[in-house]
Amino acid sequence: MIKIIKRYFPKSLKMKLINNKLYILSQLNYNYLIDLIRFAKYSGTFNSEKTQLHHEASLIFYYHKIEKGLSLPNPRVGFGKDNVYHLVSLLENYFNKYGWDEVSKVTLNTLYSYYYFNEKNGKKIDDIYNRIDRLNKTVPQDLKIPIGGVNQLYKRDIVKDFVDFKDFAYSRYSIRNFSSDEVSLDLIKDAVEIAQKTPSVCNRQTSRVKVFEDEKLKKEVLKYQNGNGGFGQNASKILIVTTQMESFIGAHERNQGYIDGGMYAMSLIYALHSLGVGTCPLNLALNINVDKKLKRAAKINNSEILIMMIAVGNLPEKLKVASSHRRDASEVMTIY
Repeated sequence: MIKIIKRYFPKSLKMKLINNKLYILSQLNYNYLIDLIRFAKYSGTFNSEKTQLHHEASLIFYYHKIEKGLSLPNPRVGFGKDNVYHLVSLLENYFNKYGWDEVSKVTLNTLYSYYYFNEKNGKKIDDIYNRIDRLNKTVPQDLKIPIGGVNQLYKRDIVKDFVDFKDFAYSRYSIRNFSSDEVSLDLIKDAVEIAQKTPSVCNRQTSRVKVFEDEKLKKEVLKYQNGNGGFGQNASKILIVTTQMESFIGAHERNQGYIDGGMYAMSLIYALHSLGVGTCPLNLALNINVDKKLKRAAKINNSEILIMMIAVGNLPEKLKVASSHRRDASEVMTIY
């Protein structure tokens, strides 16, 4: 529609038509409809032919239920038994389809943790043990990872070596003035490793990071972001943070990808800042048509939600930043 207006209508009418409230409403309806269709198509809500990602999300969803139960101050003996039996069946099905990988092995370890917790407290669940023990005998030696269940910690383990986070957070600015030095891919990977600690719904870890270092590709993806003029081309790397829709289920999780992805993007920005790298978050508030074009240019699957673009570069010795005054806490905090 907007293409027709721009092409065939007189210039004097163009902006009036584009800013018309009925036109804006029609665009909202169209974009919401496409979002609905996309979520229904790719999420685990209606999908009868589930992908490996759908199955992974189910394993993580249920094994994290067990981890949360085991981490309570006083877990109830035999808690969540129906969920545990369901998880064993899911794991057997996953193993038959895809074999062993990190997600399935962590699931198995968590089931063992559940069994041993109950055994220690006088409740043996032999049928669960027999099923997971049969599975365990098929695990390759190089996948004997110990992760899953709960970790015993002490307060001193958590609070050691704390930084002054207020000083750290207030030392970060959106940087639009980069040096000519390249940011190494190893440094980007280190930041992503740190960002992996970001909380996500049921620990599903749906966020992904696309890294663009090729000059032609950087220029191409920046075309679809309306806020990098005058500096974007000087960034060493352009990152795009996305979330995968396959891991979400139901109407109540329709916006969860944006929540998880937004939290992840902030963690990634702070991680890069902690490594001495400058960043500028670039919004991806795009209509459906531009969304499609950017995904096509960046080779991003349509099942992924675009969260944010981040310009990344090294800091010059001297630079200017926007003051970006912040509201006082009393303005944004409500006490009930």
